[in-house]
Amino acid sequence: MDPRARRIEPFRGLLYNPSRSGPLHEVIAPPYDLIDGAMQERLYQRSPYNVVRVELARGADRYQAAAQTLREWIDRGVLTRPAHPAIYLYRQRFAIAGRTLTRSGFIVRLRLENFGPGRILPHERTFPAAKEDRLRLLTATETNISSIFGLYAGQHPQLDALRARVAAREPLLAATDDLQIENELHAIADVGEIASIQEALETPRILIADGHHRYETALEYRRLRRAADGDPAEPQPYDYVLMTLVAWDDPGLVILATHRVVRGLDAEALASFAARARELFEIEETVDRDRFRERLKAAGQGAIGVALRNHPGLQLLRLKDRAAMESIAPGAPPAVRELDVSILHGAILERIFGIGPEQVRAGGNIEYTIDFDGALNAVEGGAADGAFLMNPPSIVDVERVSDAGATMPEKSTYFFPKLATGLVINPVYD
Repeated sequence: MDPRARRIEPFRGLLYNPSRSGPLHEVIAPPYDLIDGAMQERLYQRSPYNVVRVELARGADRYQAAAQTLREWIDRGVLTRPAHPAIYLYRQRFAIAGRTLTRSGFIVRLRLENFGPGRILPHERTFPAAKEDRLRLLTATETNISSIFGLYAGQHPQLDALRARVAAREPLLAATDDLQIENELHAIADVGEIASIQEALETPRILIADGHHRYETALEYRRLRRAADGDPAEPQPYDYVLMTLVAWDDPGLVILATHRVVRGLDAEALASFAARARELFEIEETVDRDRFRERLKAAGQGAIGVALRNHPGLQLLRLKDRAAMESIAPGAPPAVRELDVSILHGAILERIFGIGPEQVRAGGNIEYTIDFDGALNAVEGGAADGAFLMNPPSIVDVERVSDAGATMPEKSTYFFPKLATGLVINPVYD
C-alpha cells in the first residue's frame, strides 16, 4: 500500500456477480447480531450464495468453513473485484412512522485509530464474547464481511453536492430487502470525486454508530498482524476497516428505542418491586397497552415502562428527583447519568434486581429488542419475567456522551435501518 495513503481510501471490494449468484435481494442479509436461528435457516434456504453462509457459517470449525466458502465463491466468480478501486455511495430508502426517508453514506476503507486521540469515538460499551467471535472470523477470512456504521461531524456542502450528483446516476447494484428497505449502491471511481471525499473527511470526528464490536476487533487484528509482521513502516491493508460514513445531520438518520426483556429475575425482588421502586420513582399504572405506549411517549426523557410477570398492570416510572442518580452512578458523567438507559440499569436492574454491569456484560438473561409489543408479549406469555421499555435517545444525547469521553451502556441505541451485509465486502490482505 502507498505510504502516502490517506485516512479515507477507495478499495477494490468484493461484489456479487448477479449472473452467477442470482438476484441481489436473495444473497444480502441483515447484520449478524440480528440473525437468530430461525432467520439463519431462512437465509440458508434462500440461496446457496447468501452472505450469511460466511457471516454465520456452520460446521465443526465455522470460521474455517466461512473462509473456505469465501474462497470458493471468488474462484467460481460468484464474487468479483473491479479492476479499479472505488468509494461507494450507499442509499437506503425506507418508510417509518408514516414518512418515507432516505439516508446516504459513503462506503470507504477508513484508517484505524485508537479511541484515545478522540478523532474516532465509541458511544456504547461492548460484549467480550462478541468481539472474540468477530476476531476469529476476521482472522480466518482476512476480510471485513460487513460494514461498520460511522457518523461524521461538521458541515460539508461539497459532499452534499457530490451525493446528489452520484445519486442521480444509474446504481451499480440495487435490492429491496425483507423490511421493504430499498438499498442502492453507486460506485465512485473518478479520481477527482474520490479526492474531494478524502479531503472533506480527513479531519472530522467520526462517531461509531453501529459496529463497536467489529471496530474493536479490527484494532486487535491490526495489533496482532503488525506484531507478526515486525511493525512495518508503510500502511498495510489491515490498518484499514470497512466503514459507511453518514453525515451527523443526515435527514434520514433515525434512532429507535432498544427495550430490555429479562429472564431469571429474583422472585423476592419481583414481589417487592412496587414498594422498592416507590422509594425513588413516581408510579403510574394502567392495564391498557395502547394507553401505556402513549403515556410512555408523552412522558419523554426520564420515563421507564415496566411489565412484570404475575403483575396485572403496566407501570410507568419517573424519578422523583433526578439528583438521585448522582449517588446511584457517582462515577458517571452527567451526560451518562441523565440517560434513560442509565436510570434503568442503575436504579432498577442493579438496585432492585441485583443485575450489575458484570452480569449485563456476561449476557444470557437480557434480550434486547426494538419490538414494543413483542417485549410485552414475552412477559404476558410467560417467556420472560420482565420487560423494561424506554423512549429512544436523541442524536444530541449520543453527541453529549461522546463529547464527555464516555460511553453508554450496552445496546443503548438502535440506528434504523441497519446496513445490509453483502453489498460490498472488503479484503484486508491486499
